[in-house]
Amino acid sequence: MYIRKTWKAGRTVEVKKTYSARYGKKIPRGNNIGQTSKAQEEVNLRNAVDELRRILNANYKPGDWHAIFTYPNDKPPTKTQAKRDMDEFIPLLRKLYRQKGVELKYVQPTEYKHKRIHHHMVIPNLPGGMEPVRRLWKQVVAERYYTAKEREEGKPRYLRFPWSPLDDSGQYGELAEYLIKETNQSRKDPDAICKRRYRASRNLIHPKPEVEIIDAKTWKKEAPERRGYYIDKNASFEGISMENGLPMQEVIYVEIARVARMRC
Repeated sequence: MYIRKTWKAGRTVEVKKTYSARYGKKIPRGNNIGQTSKAQEEVNLRNAVDELRRILNANYKPGDWHAIFTYPNDKPPTKTQAKRDMDEFIPLLRKLYRQKGVELKYVQPTEYKHKRIHHHMVIPNLPGGMEPVRRLWKQVVAERYYTAKEREEGKPRYLRFPWSPLDDSGQYGELAEYLIKETNQSRKDPDAICKRRYRASRNLIHPKPEVEIIDAKTWKKEAPERRGYYIDKNASFEGISMENGLPMQEVIYVEIARVARMRC
C-alpha cells in the first residue's frame, strides 16, 4: 500500500504519492538526509513553497497582480517604520477594494536582506485599473518620505511600481518559490520585523488534501494523464523524499485553458 494525497487549488490538481512506515511493503530507506539542521531547513523551505503555491493557485487568477511597493532611494525607512507603513496601508487598501466591489485577498512579504527595503504583495485586479492602489501607497508614504516640492508636483523621485500581472497558466509555483526565498534569511534575524515568512489576509482559501490509502505495492513511474489537464513537468518530481528517505512522486496537473471559438 501507499498514500496518495490530492489537492485541488484553482486550475491545478496536485497529486503526491509516498510510502509510510505504517502502510505498505518494507522499503529500504535512502540516505538519512533529515538529521542535520541544514537538511531540515531544506525540508521546511520546500514545504513552505508547496503551501504558498497552493494558496496562490487557489486564490488568484490570470490578470491579478504581484505588486512591489518601494520607497524613495534617498529616504529609506527603518524596518520598524516599514512595518508601520504596511500596517497603515492594508486597512486603507481593504476599504478601497470594498468600494470597488472586490474582496481583498493578500499575501505580503517584506524584504530588506542585502537590498533596499521593499514590500511584495499579491492582490486581485481591480476593474478600471490599479492606479488607485498606486495613488494610495503614495498617499501613505508622502508625508514621511517626500519633499514638499515632490508632494506639490505629485511626482516623488525614485518611487517605482515594478508590478507583474499573473500569467494565464493559473500555476504560480515559481512566484511562490521567489517570495519564500526573498524572506528566508531576513526572518531569522534577531531584530526581524516579522518572524513569519509573510503576512496574509484571513479570507484566503487554504487547500486541504484528500488522503487515500491505495491497495497497491507501487505506482506507475509515468504519471497518468488527466483529461482536460496537462502535466507541469518542470514542477513535478519522482525520486526520494527529503523528509523520510522513501520513494515519492509529486505531479502537478494544470487545467488546459478553454479558448472560445470564434464565430463568423
